[in-house]
Amino acid sequence: MGGRQEGTKGVCGITHKAPIAIDPHSGMFFFPTTSPQNKNCIWIAHSHVSKVQTKDQTYTTVLFKNGQVIDVPASYGTMLNQMQRTAHFRYNLTERLQYSWASSGNEKVAEPFI
Repeated sequence: MGGRQEGTKGVCGITHKAPIAIDPHSGMFFFPTTSPQNKNCIWIAHSHVSKVQTKDQTYTTVLFKNGQVIDVPASYGTMLNQMQRTAHFRYNLTERLQYSWASSGNEKVAEPFI
């Protein structure tokens, strides 16, 4: 994943707990709940999150679009920050890709899922 994290740094300057793009064309972006070097790190699919809610000072409840719920060992502020950073990264990368597609003269097969 080091290469994907370096890509995130190049797109929007995020260096710590960087979100990654698995497949930007289909909207697959993930973000870590803590440092990826931490054995307790959980990677969450940005587009599958419906809502985050504070549980207590050290845990946040994540509600997914499919109805599943998990409690994550990260503060509510950390989770909101990670969601916002991932949204920022998604936007910047999508803009770059759309510019790249337009300037290359290639037709797009489908719009990126956002």
